[in-house]
Amino acid sequence: MKKISILTLLLLNLNVFSQNVEIDYSVSENTNDAILSTSTTYKLAINKNQSVYFNNNDSIKQFKHQNLIFDVEKIGELTQVKLSDNHYAYIKQDFYYKNYEKDTLIYNEIILNKKIFVGEKVNLFNWEIKPKSDTIVLGFKCQKAIAKFRGRIYEATFSNEIAPYGGPWKFDGLPGLIIAVRSLDNYFVIEPIKIIKDSKSVNQIKNIYETEKIISWNLYRKTYENKLKEQLKKLKSLSEDGEVGTIKITDKIEDLELPEMKF
Repeated sequence: MKKISILTLLLLNLNVFSQNVEIDYSVSENTNDAILSTSTTYKLAINKNQSVYFNNNDSIKQFKHQNLIFDVEKIGELTQVKLSDNHYAYIKQDFYYKNYEKDTLIYNEIILNKKIFVGEKVNLFNWEIKPKSDTIVLGFKCQKAIAKFRGRIYEATFSNEIAPYGGPWKFDGLPGLIIAVRSLDNYFVIEPIKIIKDSKSVNQIKNIYETEKIISWNLYRKTYENKLKEQLKKLKSLSEDGEVGTIKITDKIEDLELPEMKF
């Protein structure tokens, strides 16, 4: 495999990228706890300097086991779904904003039932490009690359026939637009449905987070851990028989490196 440096890659070819590109994706999360698995659609819109990636389906239809849902409740900005006595999930409208000139990625996350806003660099992956092949996806000649990122190994399919960089979710940093991704454990799968070059509907992209308080990934992880500890204290105070309870994060795309917590 050919190993590439991506320290300056995102700034290359800015002046030659004139297309406005749209891609519709099918996105699946095959969670460890199958009842929480989801499948929905996302859209990527990218122009010369910026991109946005967001989900279109904000209904209970995203849950693969939606037939099990027996309670839906609005809690603040979020909609909580109860799939069983022990399984709760939130309908979350994702919105990822990238600014390539500023090397900035901003997105929303949930800690318990509260929204927070996280900022990182666009440049997150250390890709190894596989030898060139004749892989064709939706009519575009593609290559593949592999990277390990926060607990998972991902294989990305990208094409320089569409744009010189860009991609869905946090994926980026290859010499072409990333149009498909899968984790090797099949937990996270992104597949293209439709690709539109020179899209007329991609207007000026805006950063919707300009007025929000943005925190770092490390602070997000620490805040998540602290909130779990608060929940454990509450559970401990409600426990009358001294039974040991635990909280363990098992259904996250990225490993937060949080140990199993007990009370």
